[in-house]
Amino acid sequence: MKILVTGARGFVGARIMAALEGAEAVPSLQGLGEDDVLRLIDAAEPDVIVHTAAISDIPTCEKNPEASFHANVEIPVWLAKAGVKCVLFSTDQVYSGCESEGPYREEETCPANVYAAHKLEMEQRVLKINDRSVLLRATWMYDMPMYGVPNRDNFLISMLRKPEVSFSSTQHRAVTYVREVAEWMNKAITLPGGIYNYGSENRLTMKETAAWLKEELSLPVAIREAGPRHNLWMDCSRIRAQGIRFADTTGGLRQCIKDYSL
Repeated sequence: MKILVTGARGFVGARIMAALEGAEAVPSLQGLGEDDVLRLIDAAEPDVIVHTAAISDIPTCEKNPEASFHANVEIPVWLAKAGVKCVLFSTDQVYSGCESEGPYREEETCPANVYAAHKLEMEQRVLKINDRSVLLRATWMYDMPMYGVPNRDNFLISMLRKPEVSFSSTQHRAVTYVREVAEWMNKAITLPGGIYNYGSENRLTMKETAAWLKEELSLPVAIREAGPRHNLWMDCSRIRAQGIRFADTTGGLRQCIKDYSL
């Protein structure tokens, strides 16, 4: 099976390239028009496209909504038009304005920022074009640096390297080991078309999660109160019903600690 991966040198894409048999990198699609994207896909003749490329920084999307729309809506829509099965990453941010406390199922969405609104629009438009498409709503992901690959600031790196961090004692949100995200992609590409919450679940608040990791590794980091934050935790029962079972947040962190002998 031939699988094209966009964002293949990014934080998520590079790990998928290492974990997914048959994966081939796609050149950057940024700045390309619809015809260019379709020609590229037609020439490659893939069986599946895994789309990880995006502008995911929320402040950047707020400052430049046109660039966000191009990266987070237009390009995925054009990929869907190629008629190939697409597996596209979305975000837990689509729950950022929900009125209930959660955990949130796939049907309950209310984006509260430009990035989230564009991701939700992308999901809806892609499924209308190609109902075989698989949309994976990912949590905040973490890992140690991978040689030669940019490593975004993430929960684990902040806890290990910063003298002080701030997390909310009211916010429920999962963080997910990105290598587990990559390892499940062999199964994810076979999923029926639709939307899935894809990642760890977490019954702890973010401040409790940070306190757990601090104690687990005897870290010197000071944990401050960040104040009220909206819940972003997800109900992942739909993906579990398909045989994809992530470790919960502390279980994923334990595995990462073991993998890196932290």
